[in-house]
Amino acid sequence: MQLITPIRLSLSNAFLVRGERPVLVDAGSPGEERKIARAVAAAGVELSDIALILLTHAHRDHAGSAKAVRELTGAPIALHPAEDRMLERGHMGKLTPVRPRHALWEPFLNRPFPGCRPDIALHDGQQLNEWGLDATVVETPGHSSGSVSVVLPFDDALAGDLLIGGFLGGLVEPNRPRVPYFAEDLPQLYESVAKLCGRAAGRWYLGHGGPIDSSQIAPRIRVPQVAASGA
Repeated sequence: MQLITPIRLSLSNAFLVRGERPVLVDAGSPGEERKIARAVAAAGVELSDIALILLTHAHRDHAGSAKAVRELTGAPIALHPAEDRMLERGHMGKLTPVRPRHALWEPFLNRPFPGCRPDIALHDGQQLNEWGLDATVVETPGHSSGSVSVVLPFDDALAGDLLIGGFLGGLVEPNRPRVPYFAEDLPQLYESVAKLCGRAAGRWYLGHGGPIDSSQIAPRIRVPQVAASGA
């Protein structure tokens, strides 16, 4: 059984997932390594016990403290190769807003962060048992080209920014599924939502707001029916 502990950070959520060994999913914005460390300690886990730092994608609010957390824990960083350049240079590049008004957020969000090289390349279908977690990596691009989700037993998933929950970073209606403010490829994002719906029919833990019940996604999000059926 995997125990999921959300870590509420300034702009996003990270998650401590405990199986045979603990794994940290996402690492917040720059300067949040001590807050993460305190949350890990409060959960009764030693920093040195963390087996893996898995990044769902390399945006600043999810990877900004990855380098510092690696230094604190000694755990390797795992990332999809399509995100490597972003993490290494410590900059997200130009963001693509889903709606014109979302562009107002870019100057606030799109700033440099401490870059580093990842240690492990993630790929679709990869099992995480090597790091003590009964879970599977699922490629879910769209928000960014190398975004991934993690599917756990009982059909729960850690979905990064594939969707967001509610408004104002999840302060309002956090359990209402919504499309993120930025997406490199919006049609691909919808396909990824459908793909994950077919593989994780339980709760989705999100980088902003959430968790959401996957049964609430189809009524609110344009899920392609062919992909949703598993084709």
